[in-house]
Amino acid sequence: MSPERSLRRLLLSWLAPTLLVMLLGGALTAHFIALDAADTAYDRALQNSTLALANQIVIDRGILTLSLPPDAQRILLTDKYDRVYYLVLGPVGEYIAGHRGLPLPPENLKEKEGRLTFDSDYQGMPIRVAAVRLSTVQGTILVEVAETLVKRNNMMREILLGMVIPEILLALAAVGLVWLGVARGLAPLERLREEIAHRSHQRLYALPEEETPTEVRPVVHALNNLLEHLRQAMNAQKRFIANAAHQLRTPLAGLQSQAELALQQPAPPELRHTLEQLHTAAVRASHLTQQLLALAKAEPSGLRPDTHRPLNLADEARALAEEWVNRAIKRDIDLGFELQDAPVLGDALLLRELLANLLDNALLYTPRGSQVTVHTFVRGKLSVLQVEDNGPGIPEEERANVLERFYRLGEGADDGCGLGLAIVKEIAQSHDAELDLKTASSGQGLLVEIRFPPLV
Repeated sequence: MSPERSLRRLLLSWLAPTLLVMLLGGALTAHFIALDAADTAYDRALQNSTLALANQIVIDRGILTLSLPPDAQRILLTDKYDRVYYLVLGPVGEYIAGHRGLPLPPENLKEKEGRLTFDSDYQGMPIRVAAVRLSTVQGTILVEVAETLVKRNNMMREILLGMVIPEILLALAAVGLVWLGVARGLAPLERLREEIAHRSHQRLYALPEEETPTEVRPVVHALNNLLEHLRQAMNAQKRFIANAAHQLRTPLAGLQSQAELALQQPAPPELRHTLEQLHTAAVRASHLTQQLLALAKAEPSGLRPDTHRPLNLADEARALAEEWVNRAIKRDIDLGFELQDAPVLGDALLLRELLANLLDNALLYTPRGSQVTVHTFVRGKLSVLQVEDNGPGIPEEERANVLERFYRLGEGADDGCGLGLAIVKEIAQSHDAELDLKTASSGQGLLVEIRFPPLV
């Protein structure tokens, strides 16, 4: 699965590394420029020492010698940080004065302004050497002055600390400013996200376009068009449901009444059989219509705004008790109510429809002489509604299927239309409730349990 894509992360992933590379490049460039300047200054001082030493070479009785007083030699070799070495060689490479074994200039080393500067090692230590070739009447002599690299390394560290630390602080400040800039730049998108999050099937009004950035405005405009089309479609569906409720119930009720009235009149057996089938079909059509309308109302698109109110499941069950007890008596079923207060936030009509469908299913599929019990109570922080029977129950492998629309089990299938539990599922979901089908506590039958969230 691909990682979550974030516009903020994408912008920062491009801006921050680029900014850091630029700052690092600037720091390194400044470092090398400063280091080269310092190196040049130390090299010039070293070369000046070679020239001063070369000026002390004299010819005494035809012999080249270094006329360097002890005090001058002590001054030359004294340094607070580095060790200083020198060497003077004659025209044929003969030793005149200084430290023997001091490295000579490489043959391919080019002179710069008549002077030579190179890196080497002496007595196991890295050194920097400045050399000059001086022409005399007896030939060209070589004068070298060398020193270790302590001062240069100290200066390198000081330059690094003096330049890199401010660069790091500057980089951190720049990254922080980039972060704040990106956050400020994305603030309109965050406000737009909050506006969209506040929309629902009950709140489909347009998003504000004036406050959105120019780059996002076409998207907001297209989204507003979609919301408007969706609102119109949902309003059309609501009107259809309202019209269907009025237009279908009345003629079906009239057809059922006329069939019942005809059955009360004397009629030949063939006609009576036809009238009985007509009456059964009218009852089934009326029941199916009632359930289809209930299902449409239970769906999110059918819900009306602001219909959820604080209710008590026990009160809603009591409101249906008399009607359903009479139906249960006609089917020779013992219907009981064990009701405790169970507060919920919901739609009273939908909750009664939910319980009516549970009772209708229980009475329809439970044999005569059985028991059906309605329970309401509070478990922990959840309000619970249970409808329990001792009928044949539902096999565990079928429990997910019976929650789908128009799915019916074999028993009693001719009397049902496969929508009862689907309606219960839709209403439960619209109330953020959890629906479970279990085996009854007696070990036989079905227990339907619906757990509602706490009433806040």
